[in-house]
Amino acid sequence: MNFEKKRRDWFVVGISVILILLITVMFRALLNPLIISGALATVLIPFHNSIKKHLPPAFSSFLITTGVVIFIVVMLMVSLSAVFANGEYIQEVVNSIFALLSIDGGVLGLDVNPVVFDLQSIINGIITAVQGSIGEILGATAYYSIIFMILFLFLYLFILYGERMFHEIWSLVPTESKPKISILNALISDSLYSLIIVHVGIALIVFFAALPFFMILGYGHVLFWSVICGIFALIPVFGPVVIIAFLAVYALSLGDYFGLALILVIGWPLLCAIPDWYLRPVLMGKRSKLNAVLIFIALFGGIAVMGVMGFLYGPLALAILTGVYRICVEEFGGKSSILQDTSP
Repeated sequence: MNFEKKRRDWFVVGISVILILLITVMFRALLNPLIISGALATVLIPFHNSIKKHLPPAFSSFLITTGVVIFIVVMLMVSLSAVFANGEYIQEVVNSIFALLSIDGGVLGLDVNPVVFDLQSIINGIITAVQGSIGEILGATAYYSIIFMILFLFLYLFILYGERMFHEIWSLVPTESKPKISILNALISDSLYSLIIVHVGIALIVFFAALPFFMILGYGHVLFWSVICGIFALIPVFGPVVIIAFLAVYALSLGDYFGLALILVIGWPLLCAIPDWYLRPVLMGKRSKLNAVLIFIALFGGIAVMGVMGFLYGPLALAILTGVYRICVEEFGGKSSILQDTSP
């Protein structure tokens, strides 16, 4: 069907746009789950296409969505188990740091003597606070439970019907516009794919790199520190830096200057600087063909402006702006290459 020659009812189109805008405003709290699930589906649909050759599509989508839920739950359980299983050790480490601060009236003029970290007292204080705000906490828990449930329901639907919806919308694009719009489509899909895959991959790299480092450091609890570093690596920039700074102060409290040197000279570059400042933007640039410096700005600028969600929205905004730039340059007869990754 030739859509260009078909007479459109612009009144109906206008009413439809107004209704969509009203619904978007009313349900704006669901935009984050919608966008996150769409980004995840972009990465997971290729796996769905492979699995549905052997299983019904609905069951394939259900299996993949369930796998994502199980992965997240396992990560949370591992994190909590690592903390609670090493509660006494964490208490010992923090008490050692407080002991450093209490020497000779404190450090940098901080009078923290006598401060002793008591994990049990902190837990009791948290329990007391929870008991005093049980209504608000239950309400917030119910709200976020519903949000996460909706996120995974969106994910299931996007995996199952996302590709079909894309082709239906793509069929409405005029033929002469498809080559230019495909530039934007490729940039967005490649950026989302590289963002999620690289994000998880960096966390695994940090975990495996941390194992030999903490063996050499000699503070024991190697698996605990490695798991914590891997989990914190899921928080770009700030994650592993917090652990390294904490360890540096702990080494100083022990008077272990050799360990402090190892942490600053080897630990910080290995677990923080190289993964976040080099590997993350470069690996993302390899798939999306975007300049690594721009990806660096998009990642960290997004986090600075929008918080944790900025790690998704920053690169997504960069992909859209880059796509628009390339489309405009091509439309007016130019050739764009300045924003591409030209590294060997």
